[in-house]
Amino acid sequence: MKTPLVSILLNNYNYGRFLKRAIDSALEQTYPYVEVVVTDDGSTDCSRDIIERYGDAIVSVLKPNGGQDSAFNAGFAKSQGDIVCFFDSDDSFVPHKIQTIVDTFNQNPEISWCFHALKLLNHQTGKTVGKTHAFPGQTEDISTYCDFRQDMRWGRLPYYPSPTSGLCLRRSLANQILPMQETFVNTHADCYVRCAAMAAAPGFFLTDELTHQYLHDSNCGTLGDERPVIEEKELVAACLLRANFPEVSLYANRVFVRAYSTFLTFQHEIEPNYQTLVDWYWSMCSPLDKLIIKAATFYRLRLKPTELDFIEFAPPDQGAPQNQQIQAIAPSSNATTQRLGLASLKSKRLPSDG
Repeated sequence: MKTPLVSILLNNYNYGRFLKRAIDSALEQTYPYVEVVVTDDGSTDCSRDIIERYGDAIVSVLKPNGGQDSAFNAGFAKSQGDIVCFFDSDDSFVPHKIQTIVDTFNQNPEISWCFHALKLLNHQTGKTVGKTHAFPGQTEDISTYCDFRQDMRWGRLPYYPSPTSGLCLRRSLANQILPMQETFVNTHADCYVRCAAMAAAPGFFLTDELTHQYLHDSNCGTLGDERPVIEEKELVAACLLRANFPEVSLYANRVFVRAYSTFLTFQHEIEPNYQTLVDWYWSMCSPLDKLIIKAATFYRLRLKPTELDFIEFAPPDQGAPQNQQIQAIAPSSNATTQRLGLASLKSKRLPSDG
């Protein structure tokens, strides 16, 4: 597989103001063997007009609104690549991304996934805000081979997986994960895909910041004060992991505890039908599992919630207070502005903490 076809699966919903930048970055890759599959999930803005202008340069998939999981499924079904790279429409790829990913797979034939760091940019100013952080307890991340299968079987994951636009899979692995079961949760699919990939196969993490993630007032869970949204995604991921990868049920239990405790805390903010997911998870658990999960949930509810710890912030510009920079990115989130008063923020919570 020296020159494989690479499918870029771009999913979009009402992000017309960002969409052209994303598509152009996919089409302008230095690696020549690329197909760009753009799935529009029932947008009501200008997105479809933008997609139509590209004609045969892209593979367009236009569908009714069904959520990120249905968009992943539809885009993957139309793709043909040996490598699949997921892509959110408000981000952009650097020009050499796909070449770097192909080189990594060719140099490491035993791996089935490749995740990488993302550079975080202020959408309004274009200035660097920070980057995603992968390994807890390390001052600097390193590019390295990763095999977390045994860790996950024991209920641990000493790693912060990349967001959607940092996920790349061999098609043989993607076939084990997609199509995924579709639920009413609109933006959970990336959480399940990355966890399932790590549960199923070894991979590689690259410190190269191959995607630019732009922070704005519509980001879902990256920077805003949206812990309930993040835990909704984990609730679905826990259910799908437990159902499809029972060998990592201990890790699924831990993810469920983290999500369920937040479900109880923020129940007034979450749709009532999330209870169906909780009931589904309980139906897959033994009496002993239920006892342990409930005890762990009770313990977690007594703890003060920790902050998001997978983002490493850049030092503030000279003469500009850090809180003003954050306000420019997420003006609607006063709580986030107050929390992010330091030049860099790192929590000691492990991603597998329950």
